[in-house]
Amino acid sequence: MKEQDVSRRKFLKAGAAGLVAVPVAGLGWTTTAAAGGHGDRLDESDPAAQALQYVHNTANPAQNCANCLLYNDPSQTEWGPCAVFPGKLVSANGWCTAWVARG
Repeated sequence: MKEQDVSRRKFLKAGAAGLVAVPVAGLGWTTTAAAGGHGDRLDESDPAAQALQYVHNTANPAQNCANCLLYNDPSQTEWGPCAVFPGKLVSANGWCTAWVARG
């Protein structure tokens, strides 16, 4: 066998392992946030929060994070994960401009 063939085989094996590792690593991050109580609470002064006008306590109780489609775990009654702010927990009583009614 040529030296190039061996190197290419090693490269392809490493690439395949890397492709498998990325989604597996992502599962760990999302399950940690979805577990509730784990992860950092979103701060209203966070640039992403400010861009979407996020507040911890909404003025309109009919529209809050707990009844938003993007709130990933509706069983979390105080702080929970949100698809808009990955790795952060939002207040169930919060609101932002990305709010979508849960169907």
